[in-house]
Amino acid sequence: MKFDWSSFGIEQGSSIDGNTVSQVQKKLGVIFPKSYLDLVTYSDEASPEVSSFSYGDEGTCISEFFSFSPDATPYTISWYSGAGKPLGLPDGMIPIARDAGGYLVCLNFKTPSISVEVFDPNSSSTYFVASNFDDFVRAWSE
Repeated sequence: MKFDWSSFGIEQGSSIDGNTVSQVQKKLGVIFPKSYLDLVTYSDEASPEVSSFSYGDEGTCISEFFSFSPDATPYTISWYSGAGKPLGLPDGMIPIARDAGGYLVCLNFKTPSISVEVFDPNSSSTYFVASNFDDFVRAWSE
């Protein structure tokens, strides 16, 4: 699905191109959802103004998306999947953003539809959010 990212208060600004996408996907050994790639090519390190979502009985919002970079520098998705990988993060989960409370918003590549889940680095608990990235973004406006 094609989203109007500006409707979520996201400012356009990204230098992410097909080459960068290819490098990151090869490095991490995954193929990212099309709508997530659309977001990072529209705005790398997006900080949506409208991004509230719930999981279980909790509610939160996106603080910021991590930089989509093959460089394993702090606060890139490559860093969170390598040197900065939190203890207890299940295999197949790649952190793509942080919520306002410091929990990590992850894509779970171990599920067929690449679900979105929240990971609590303090307790190593995971919480289901949405079956896929499109459903996750649609939940922001609810």
